[in-house]
Amino acid sequence: MGAKQSTRSGRSGRQRGMTVIGMLLLIIVLAFMALIAMKVIPMYVQYYTVKSTIESIRKEPQVTQMSVTDIHNAIQRRFDVGYVENVRARDLRIRQDRGGRVLDLVYEDERELFYGLHVVLRVDETIPLSP
Repeated sequence: MGAKQSTRSGRSGRQRGMTVIGMLLLIIVLAFMALIAMKVIPMYVQYYTVKSTIESIRKEPQVTQMSVTDIHNAIQRRFDVGYVENVRARDLRIRQDRGGRVLDLVYEDERELFYGLHVVLRVDETIPLSP
């Protein structure tokens, strides 16, 4: 019985688990990743909102007969409903190309992470308006 007590109180078995320092490091890494996600995810959500708005305009049958101002107004109304803040419809360039009208989606979304460190999303796409 004495031998069993000495092995239990001794360090003959391996300890398992995380130390306090390891747990603190894990919490710091997770907090940093959460900070980045809170800044980057809204940028991509807004980008996909802009893309879906343009796709919905593309699918309208009368888009080929609409003037450039009418297209801008339709896009801006949808931007206002979708809470798109960094892009204005008047900033989107609509031009005539060989295959028909195309929309140049060019904008930059910049957000500060912390202390002068910024995340930038640059978009430069050409989207045909003719279905």
